[in-house]
Amino acid sequence: MSTTQDMTFIKRGDSPHRMIYLMGGGPGDPELLTIKAVRALSESDVVLYDELVNPEILSHCGKQAEQILVGKHKGHHRYTQDEINSLTARLALEYPVITRLKGGDPMVFGRGGEEYEFLVSRGFHCQIIPGITAACAVAASVGQPLTHRDYASELIFLSGHSKTGAEDADFSRLQLKGKTHVIYMGLSKLPHIMAELIQSNTGFSNIPVLVVESATRKDQRVHVATVATIEQEIKDKKLSSPALIIIGEIVSYFNKLNNIRRKLELDSLIQTTTQLTTGQKSAVSR
Repeated sequence: MSTTQDMTFIKRGDSPHRMIYLMGGGPGDPELLTIKAVRALSESDVVLYDELVNPEILSHCGKQAEQILVGKHKGHHRYTQDEINSLTARLALEYPVITRLKGGDPMVFGRGGEEYEFLVSRGFHCQIIPGITAACAVAASVGQPLTHRDYASELIFLSGHSKTGAEDADFSRLQLKGKTHVIYMGLSKLPHIMAELIQSNTGFSNIPVLVVESATRKDQRVHVATVATIEQEIKDKKLSSPALIIIGEIVSYFNKLNNIRRKLELDSLIQTTTQLTTGQKSAVSR
């Protein structure tokens, strides 16, 4: 069986084959969902969705669709990964169109490769529908570039969570100068990661760090610190997942733009106050 993806939608009744959509739901903002994803959800008979999928996205499901929450969050798994794989395959034998809906992009730290291999190797027709990955969504939502000629010419995505849960990544080997490092699923291990960075090079202490909670959603929060101070920031502000971490000199751009915005706001306030004061004096002089 060829593993080449056929990006043509297979409608119910057009073909005897079953279709499984392995879909990225994007960062959370339902308006960032792709048109292709909306079409697939509308024709799905069953949608298996993850914990972090915004419930508003499920409103695109057709009335016929059964919705099954299979998501995992720290310390609690409704289904193991093997159970999710088996459940998807079993449902695909019973229903024409299945959607496996994940947050972000399924092929960027979303275990999409594992699920795709499982399904394709068993003869299922499986199509991947990409979503906007968290790194790109965070950058857009806060006006923070990931690359910039003045700050970073390399972009590196890292996972703070391994398959086994062990501390198997050696963050002490990271070179932060001239690079942007984006860490997914790393909030709980961020103090450990920062300690390794400082231990490897004390010059990294003042490198800026940007943490964005619940990116693109109504409860989004943005935090800026440094490699040396981010641990205290986590404690003081009670940061929680989901959160994306950006490390590098490029975060200085975010600080620079914030200063520009504050100056513009202050100038606007001064101008408004001056106009009001002038108007009041004119009224008194009459």
